[in-house]
Amino acid sequence: MSNNRYGGVDSYAAFFIGYKARTLTKSPFFTADDFEDLQQELMLAYLHAWPSFDESKGDRRSFIKSVINNHAINLIAEAETQKRWTGQKELSLSTTMGDEESSMELLDSIASEQALWGDSFASNSYLMAEHNMDMSKVLAEMPEDIRSTYELLKYQSITEASHSTGIPRTTLSSRAKRLREYLEKLGLRE
Repeated sequence: MSNNRYGGVDSYAAFFIGYKARTLTKSPFFTADDFEDLQQELMLAYLHAWPSFDESKGDRRSFIKSVINNHAINLIAEAETQKRWTGQKELSLSTTMGDEESSMELLDSIASEQALWGDSFASNSYLMAEHNMDMSKVLAEMPEDIRSTYELLKYQSITEASHSTGIPRTTLSSRAKRLREYLEKLGLRE
């Protein structure tokens, strides 16, 4: 007769399940409070697998050990996966937040449309787009000689532009000075 608290269960299985559950509680994924839950999980795994045991193919104890060990590994993998969870999940914007007295919908807590879509640089993008539109307008109204200097010095230094075009550096420097004065007059020099 079995001396374990699980009536009708193999005594070696009950012993090994207890041993493995105790071992799992010493791992970083479980606490001592999880002992009974782990025992039940392992017992269920054993009970589900037991009907497939065939004495002619192997030893009873080896079968019990492999079933319990495999399920223990699965429990650890599952616990490890939960610990890796980042805490992000999808919520409806109409989800209520707070307690009963001071509740509000998630949508009400979002300060701006940029925060809604997660583009923290959106305001900078809008400013850059406005700046580009302003520059297009300024370039269209700019005198031809100043515009050609602007286009030339947009991606090159005065020295590089002088070498690539053959225009003397002093001439390009004086044109750059006129360009700066023109942009300052419009309030666009940075």
